[in-house]
Amino acid sequence: MKGTRYISEQELARRWRAVRQEMERAGVGALVAFSSPQLMARGLLRWLADWPTPVFEEYLVMPLEGPVTLFVHDASEAEFARASCAADEVKIIPALEYVSDPCRGAAELIKALGSKNIATAGRGMSAAFQASLAQNLESLPLADLKPQLEHLLMVKSPEEIRLSEAAVKLNEEVFRYYVGLVKPGGHEVDAVAETSRFALSLGAEELYWMSSSGPVPGLALMAQARESAHVWEKGDCHCIILEHAAAGGHMGETTHLLSLGKPKEEYARAFAAVGEAQVAAASKIRPGARVGELAAASEETLTKLGYAGMFTAGVPIGHGQGVDVWEIPCIATGDETVIEPGMRFNLHPSVRLADGAVITSCDCWVAEGSDARRLSSLPREIIEV
Repeated sequence: MKGTRYISEQELARRWRAVRQEMERAGVGALVAFSSPQLMARGLLRWLADWPTPVFEEYLVMPLEGPVTLFVHDASEAEFARASCAADEVKIIPALEYVSDPCRGAAELIKALGSKNIATAGRGMSAAFQASLAQNLESLPLADLKPQLEHLLMVKSPEEIRLSEAAVKLNEEVFRYYVGLVKPGGHEVDAVAETSRFALSLGAEELYWMSSSGPVPGLALMAQARESAHVWEKGDCHCIILEHAAAGGHMGETTHLLSLGKPKEEYARAFAAVGEAQVAAASKIRPGARVGELAAASEETLTKLGYAGMFTAGVPIGHGQGVDVWEIPCIATGDETVIEPGMRFNLHPSVRLADGAVITSCDCWVAEGSDARRLSSLPREIIEV
């Protein structure tokens, strides 16, 4: 094993050791771990081998003992992987097989290793990859180690927390730059484009935006923002969401509401209430507590502040985050996941007002030895520009 540009050899050894312990407990001799370009399904190979999968569905084979082999899409990727990732060996999925039989190489390797009990892990494995793996392994059973590996990703090491902190910091620095471009007469999509260039100059690896502008606050995908080609006017509200990946692949989240001029009083009150709900939820982050307590505290606070019926009880108020934009835990009432030091929490409760306004923001936290530490630093008020 070798350290990589972003992950130390010691950290990678910790991860591989933890995965192999889970394999041993499950009686598994070889693991096929996969990732895809989907926003919430590309992080596992980054976590296991510091290998990004921005375009293609790819996978690695990890035996209980012996070298880890990464299978990539083409020769250029293989050259990059051999120079930069932590896998011991890199193989290319032949071009014709990538479409017709993409997991034949994995099955042949597993058979050569003599492994009888096989497991898979990862999100979003395509039907073609599933069918190819099952067909080539013939009668060998396939277990699922996804829950165990998702738990490993959920509880961050000190090195992973440092990467998360850097990601949140990057997103906030990008956000502050963006705020300076928001003004009457400005074009929303032009500001996003200019700020994207700024984010890349800071070392951001991947960019994810949501952007919505108009007299009533709301949420919208960037495709909608491009279609509307909004030009800001005095009196607009602008909700902006950034979930960019910093160098090393870890994600951060910044969600905030801007007002071009003094915001309406009902919007300001609702935004402050969302902030109080975040504080109430964060106060429950302590080892041994249950994740559902966070959501319950948020909902109780919003109800006390007069927003009963303006949020959907039981709907998640947040999630974990790391090498995937969305990781467990799912922060919802009734979730019995026990909080451990190192767990990351993105808290973004929301309310919907009578005029259809959606009011929300995001606060990022990490569980520590006895309580929690806030990673975010933005104010809990609407920002007036």
